[in-house]
Amino acid sequence: MKFLVILICLMVNYLWLKDLDKFDDGWFFRFRGRVEGWSSGLDEKMPLGWLAAFAIIYGVPLLSLAIILFITEDSVFGLVTMVVHILVLLVAFDRTQPGQLAKDFLEKGKNSDMASSLEFLQKEFKASSLPGEDDRYAIGKYFSKQLSYRSFEKMFVMFFWYMCTGALGILFSYITYQLRDSHPEQPQQRQVDLISFLIQLLEWVPLRLLALTFSLAGNFVQCFENVRESFWEFNKETNNADLLYGYAGCAISGMVLNTLTDDDEGQEAGGVPDRESAEIQAILGLLERSQAIWLSVLALITIVGL
Repeated sequence: MKFLVILICLMVNYLWLKDLDKFDDGWFFRFRGRVEGWSSGLDEKMPLGWLAAFAIIYGVPLLSLAIILFITEDSVFGLVTMVVHILVLLVAFDRTQPGQLAKDFLEKGKNSDMASSLEFLQKEFKASSLPGEDDRYAIGKYFSKQLSYRSFEKMFVMFFWYMCTGALGILFSYITYQLRDSHPEQPQQRQVDLISFLIQLLEWVPLRLLALTFSLAGNFVQCFENVRESFWEFNKETNNADLLYGYAGCAISGMVLNTLTDDDEGQEAGGVPDRESAEIQAILGLLERSQAIWLSVLALITIVGL
């Protein structure tokens, strides 16, 4: 059932229209605000009072989902359970396709309007620090890194944990990422450290698997060597976005140059090639090939019944 659920979610997600997006993550921000407001006085009374809020934030949605899954188990030949799984995955998945993100970003920078590009980055990635407006290469590089990491956390991480733990694992991952993105203006450092540690745990295995997939879908020698050197690295200072971008850069090495060469041949038709857009297109292609490899492996696992 899990493979079928993933396929249905990908099809729905691919055909998704923003104007019809009914999944608003604002419910979680409001829920977290109420819980932390209720538990704000516990820090003064209990040494680990701040953990009470986290326990409630995780426990209430997970317990609610567990009850729903228990009630709907085997209902209507399992169709109700499948619908619940689909809804949970759709909430966790990115509602904007990577290809659409790349298209919108390249459209913004088509006329060298870097101010619009920076505004787009701020809106889509909630960026706290952005490159300078006059540094086009840095802006393109920043988008490439965020595109690869957003696709990783919204798709590949969800693939992995759904296959391993089902809908409850997806909801746990979703809550963890929302806790990172919905923090108050002055979050407690203990909370930030705990969330960072949980994200490192969630991403450690999927990141290595995706890096190995990049090796198969791109420049195997350079990417695999990079993976081998950093495979066992695990600490809270590790920036997984930088690590993944480094793997992707090794995997597409040589492809960007080939793309620029192909575009040079079409300049007479009015094309204006640049390294930034070529790199974005190469990373986008790498992500699409990697997704196809993961789906093929998941299909094989489903067929053999693992």
